[in-house]
Amino acid sequence: MSRPLIVFSICIVLLIGGAVAGFAAGWSRPNWVPSWARERLDQGSGRAAEPGRDPDPLSVRAGLASITAIEPDPSGSRDQATLPTVRLASEEVARMVGIETAPAGEVRHAHFLSANAETAYDSRRYATVSPRVAGFLREVRADLGRRVRRGEVLAVVDSAEISAARTQFLSARAALKLAEVTHDRTASLAKTGQVAARTELESRTALEQAKAAVMDSQQRLRNLGMGDAEINRIRTSDDRASLLEVVAPIDGTIVSLRAVQGEAVQATAPLFTIADTRTMWLWIDVYESEIGRVREGQTVDFLVPGSEAPVASGRVTWMGTEVNPTTRTTRVRAELANPDGKIRSNQFGKARLLVGEVHRAAVVPSGAVQRWDQEEYVFLPRPGLAFEPRRVSTRPIEGGDRVEIVEGLQPGDRIVVAGAYRIKSEIDKDAIAEE
Repeated sequence: MSRPLIVFSICIVLLIGGAVAGFAAGWSRPNWVPSWARERLDQGSGRAAEPGRDPDPLSVRAGLASITAIEPDPSGSRDQATLPTVRLASEEVARMVGIETAPAGEVRHAHFLSANAETAYDSRRYATVSPRVAGFLREVRADLGRRVRRGEVLAVVDSAEISAARTQFLSARAALKLAEVTHDRTASLAKTGQVAARTELESRTALEQAKAAVMDSQQRLRNLGMGDAEINRIRTSDDRASLLEVVAPIDGTIVSLRAVQGEAVQATAPLFTIADTRTMWLWIDVYESEIGRVREGQTVDFLVPGSEAPVASGRVTWMGTEVNPTTRTTRVRAELANPDGKIRSNQFGKARLLVGEVHRAAVVPSGAVQRWDQEEYVFLPRPGLAFEPRRVSTRPIEGGDRVEIVEGLQPGDRIVVAGAYRIKSEIDKDAIAEE
């Protein structure tokens, strides 16, 4: 016998032997054979599957064409499910794989949007106080953290410019009196023809110039921070002192102090910073994909790391008009009530915005929802240990391991709450086998 013929004979013998061995293994050890092959093996041999003999606890109906019709969603707003119904072999199998069912719950809740946030002083209630003149600090009457009222004296500055301004005002007042007397006398003489009309016109002009000088010197005193009461006191008391009182422009708390008694200061040097902390701003960075959910007037809670309860609450008062090119966020401003001063400027935390009304909703454990082909499903128990997949839409709920069912399920509908992943795994295996 030739060598090629011998090799061919040996291959034939090995193939036949392998087929016989595989058939014997499939007969004695069916768990070694895939479900699709095991079904054909049973059909070809005429042998029925014995209860408890198959170690695979779940059996999936082979092929979508053989699946019975699935009931549509109660809402009627979605298509029928496209996944096969899964049937268990026995109650014992259900216990083995941990299948548990429960009705979908119902709660009253609202949806929130969470974003990074930072506190700041209210710019409308924030002021930096300067002396307005160069000089030396004669007195410092306020300290850091002190609550002050508008008009309260914070410091006293000794400045030659103050003395010059007061002297100018008093001199202008004296010149005005002289111009008034001169004009009155000239006007009376002009009526009798004792002086020329030109002389009367010159006296009138001098009077108007004196009035302008008084107004100019008086405005200068106002620019230095003096009110009408202070100006009247200077006029009546002929006060030419070089002292200027630095007063608080708003009600608030001194949050910054740079004033030192005896120190030389410039006109624009900041001595005090006053902030009204009863209201604070909260700057919220909202991603551009979520900015459409934010509206002015929405309620905002501010939470800081380490605290479960909100530190303060307020409302959205302004929405930014641009997106940060680096962070892709838009700044949103909220105003927070801070009567007890718990909030401090430049604090970092989370802003929780109420973006929906309080409503009743169906909720299920998050583990009951399974994903298949970019869709979400839950499994509903049916007679005969069958489990029907139902397509749903979900929305996360803050806190706890639950999700809201937006569409596809009603409160009270019984679903698989434990073991849903095992059921879905069998569908995955069946899909792989068919492929």
